[in-house]
Amino acid sequence: MKIVGYSSRLSAAPGDDVAFMVSCAEPRYRADLVRLLHGDDNPAGPGFKAERVPSPIDGDYPGREQPLRLGSCVAIPDAPVLRLGERFTIQLWIWPTTPGSAEQALVTGPGYDVHLDAAGRVTFGAARTARALRERAWYFVCAVRDGTALRLVVEPVEWNPFEPGETVAAVASGPFPPDAPVRFAARAGGAHFNGKLESPCLFSRALEQHEIDALRTGASPLAVDGLVAAWNFSVGMATRAVHDLGPHGLHGRTVNFPARAMTGHAWRRTTIDPAAAPHEYGAIHFHDDDLDDAGWAADFHLTVPESLPSGIYAAHLQTRDAEDYVPIFVRPPRGRPTAPIALLLPTFSYLAYADEHMLTNPVNQAIFASFGTAPSYPSQPQDVYVVEHRLGSLYDVHSDGSGVCYSSRLRPLVNMRPKYDFMLLSGGKGAPHQLNADLHLVDWLHTRSFAFDVLTDEDLHGEGSALLRPYRAVVSGTHHEYWSLAMLDAMLEYLSDGGRFLYLSGNGMYWVTGMDPEEGHTIEVRRFAGTRSWEAEPGEWHLSTTGELGGPWRYRGRAPQRLLGVGYTAEGFDRGRPYVRQPDSFDPRVRFVFEGIGEHEEIGGFPTLVNEWGAAGYEIDRLDHALGTPAHALHLARATGFSDGFQHAIEENFASDSQQGGSVNPLVCADMCFFEYPNGGAVFSTGSIAWCSALSYNDYDNNVARITENVLSAFAADAPLPC
Repeated sequence: MKIVGYSSRLSAAPGDDVAFMVSCAEPRYRADLVRLLHGDDNPAGPGFKAERVPSPIDGDYPGREQPLRLGSCVAIPDAPVLRLGERFTIQLWIWPTTPGSAEQALVTGPGYDVHLDAAGRVTFGAARTARALRERAWYFVCAVRDGTALRLVVEPVEWNPFEPGETVAAVASGPFPPDAPVRFAARAGGAHFNGKLESPCLFSRALEQHEIDALRTGASPLAVDGLVAAWNFSVGMATRAVHDLGPHGLHGRTVNFPARAMTGHAWRRTTIDPAAAPHEYGAIHFHDDDLDDAGWAADFHLTVPESLPSGIYAAHLQTRDAEDYVPIFVRPPRGRPTAPIALLLPTFSYLAYADEHMLTNPVNQAIFASFGTAPSYPSQPQDVYVVEHRLGSLYDVHSDGSGVCYSSRLRPLVNMRPKYDFMLLSGGKGAPHQLNADLHLVDWLHTRSFAFDVLTDEDLHGEGSALLRPYRAVVSGTHHEYWSLAMLDAMLEYLSDGGRFLYLSGNGMYWVTGMDPEEGHTIEVRRFAGTRSWEAEPGEWHLSTTGELGGPWRYRGRAPQRLLGVGYTAEGFDRGRPYVRQPDSFDPRVRFVFEGIGEHEEIGGFPTLVNEWGAAGYEIDRLDHALGTPAHALHLARATGFSDGFQHAIEENFASDSQQGGSVNPLVCADMCFFEYPNGGAVFSTGSIAWCSALSYNDYDNNVARITENVLSAFAADAPLPC
């Protein structure tokens, strides 16, 4: 991409300042504010729609390229006591994941440098171990300087008769390393470490062997004479702060948010909860491709005008032959809703999928190969940018194979754009997803003249049910998968107080999601047990940012069926299917839903903008009373007859067999349902990501659009639901 940008915030109210950061390979570029209405440029649909909105940001700007600086570390501010001279000891524990791939720093500072060389051997000046370290194994490392005498001790934590510990002696030669700042897991200029690092300590003297042995067997460094600093990573695990328990309080910060709440060398495997044994979770997992805040300089700012209607906008960036759209979601003035309907955009899901490159992930290569959908890749400029710049989503793995568990909005989110197509999910048939798919719904709302305000997950997470309370109806995005506990509680409270929710999604409310409480721009997911592209290490299933157990919500007793009536059951990337009305659809309680729909009419049995055909598709949900579907829920319609490209959810398969495809497994189905909440509240669920892609068929005159309009009109009315 010759031009790419991101914004300082995704959600903004009138009066808020939004900064736009741009990297441009051309000498100049132009920026304009546009309102996005329909982002899918597929000629089978309405086509791309955007309206230019005159604004102060409109104009030409000088171009400059801004780099992405990947790789995490810990940075310690300079202090005189960190200059250790010619007599000192450095001690730490390490768990390398890519030893032998490149030189990797462990601890660096003014006059000292402990690192892995390119062959994976621990190196301290002229002292170097004879053997390379094994990957994914814990080691005790101690480096001692006593004048010109160097001593390096490396001991594996787990006994191995074929890997004895090493003690290496050498004589210092040449000048000291440069006056570098103290860093863990990187040098100031790079050499990023892949793996876990735990409890680095500095001493202002050369420790004796018995003192080193005591540290190796668990003695506290706080009781050792000459202690300069003892950093304990188990303190403040929810933050970016790194705490020194030594006498000088030499606290630091993580850079690019490496993974915390990680099992350390002393993990006894008797608990999986860091809160139960924090001393066993004293490690941080660093990666050479971590990125939390790109840190680009701002090119221009927008103060959201008071007169700007709530909606989806973007800074349209253009050079002579390239463009980018940097979206911002403008909410109404705080405390002053402007419409009876709120469109809740799934921005946590946007972040989860942001910069996804699934086909370069070996796990996902195998998954998509099994579906027979492996198009050439990368296929679009955004995909090229992601791969070339080593970006990643919560579906990807780091360069060392560990899962990406954090995703920040302070970086280019290049696939969360209008015109972007997740073609790899459809074998080239077209699969707009997330923001681009949600614009299918936005254009329908505008076409049918529904007045609505735009809200985001981040707004709901921060403000709770008070955010939703003024609205008669709330409408979901098309793939509302990632929910925090605060969001679930807020939606339940809203519904119980009489609110109404149109769930026009599939695979919603699925993953436990945390929001970084310190800086508020990063979400976290720990994957295990569900349908997943990677799995967290044993003992590392709790979120560092919130301390809660991760994984799917169903394992916390919050299966989506309890709130929505339906929950994830299958996914597939070929043609979808139509719905067929079920007996409950003739109940008087839902007569309003099917006004104008024939008794035997297939619902959504026509071309769509996601995977070509069928309103039930991509990822689909079903009713299940055992998982919490309320007893009074009405089963309105069901889609069946899916191909074996649709496979039943992994978490519901208790034994391997060949009966999980859509042609043989009756649980591979999509269900539509309705049920009431107290005080006039209600939920209508379609259970399909592809539902909204059917709205525009036949110029918005079809039964999917009719049902959606029937329900939204009734839900948004300031009156009891018609029966």
